[in-house]
Amino acid sequence: MEKQRKPESFREFISRLIPSYAVLPLIILIVSNIAVYYGTRLLNDILNRPYIDMTSKLDMRIPVIPGFSIVYVLAFPFWYITYFMILRSNPEKCRATVIVNVAAKLLCGVIFVLLPATNVRPVLTETNMFEKLLGIIYTMDAPDNLFPSIHCLESWLCFLFISDESDVHNGIKLASMYLAIFICLSTLFTKQHVMIDVFSGVIIAIGAYLARRRLLHMGFRFKPVFRS
Repeated sequence: MEKQRKPESFREFISRLIPSYAVLPLIILIVSNIAVYYGTRLLNDILNRPYIDMTSKLDMRIPVIPGFSIVYVLAFPFWYITYFMILRSNPEKCRATVIVNVAAKLLCGVIFVLLPATNVRPVLTETNMFEKLLGIIYTMDAPDNLFPSIHCLESWLCFLFISDESDVHNGIKLASMYLAIFICLSTLFTKQHVMIDVFSGVIIAIGAYLARRRLLHMGFRFKPVFRS
């Protein structure tokens, strides 16, 4: 008679879902993101820093399309799913991903303080569900820490990281590219960002991606970092 398999415990399930080597890097990613975004906002308030409106004449010609608020919000599950896939792929990629991500966020934090950017948002009538969703976004996310765009930085990084995964289907890679492009466009059509914010976010993402490739090519000489 075949022996009955013992049910998997919750701890075993979590360990299989998130390898032990990925736990600390995941915490660092979350903490660094919160610290940079909200920490710089608090610092600018304490220092009473003047904000710069980088809206160009071309930006003013871009219409508000509230329907893009759906795409804007889709960025969050896109990031979480991508980093979940990357961090559990192998320890080397996990460490390199966290290091370049944190470095990119720190660079953004320095720029947030040196060049605090803002913009003027349109007045919404909130007559349909898309405008109501956009109104919620405006309420939850103050118009600061705009340059460079973290939304575009993270989305482009996710696309680039996925494109490097050999075991990910090409269809998923293509879908992630289109999603990253539409997320960047959504930041413009929701008036959350202006064009210079988008381009600077994408440039930093490309730099971070190239840095990660360099780290992995070097054979990862600093392996003791994030040792589980």
